[in-house]
Amino acid sequence: MNVEPAATKKSRAYIKLAQTYKQIDAAVGLATLSASTLGIESNSSGDSTYANVENQLATLTTKRNDLAQKPIGLLEGAGFDGQSIREQQAQPLVAQAETLIAEANALAS
Repeated sequence: MNVEPAATKKSRAYIKLAQTYKQIDAAVGLATLSASTLGIESNSSGDSTYANVENQLATLTTKRNDLAQKPIGLLEGAGFDGQSIREQQAQPLVAQAETLIAEANALAS
């Protein structure tokens, strides 16, 4: 017996959005860990590198949390209420997530 909601079956937009949601959580999390480690290991005067990195991480985390709320709403609507997700809804969120991941990776390097 298949209990998967009809709105999520074979929907490319649903799958892409679900994958993107996982990526922003995992990729941003790993990148922030790396960036924080770089800040901790720096020997800058007055811990300025550490403070700068931590401020950037706080901003990045806020962006991630704000962005994550949007796919959550769409995914829950599809999973629990049978609402379909259109490509036009998913694609801007995917693009925003890719930008956020790139920002996190840049901070970590």
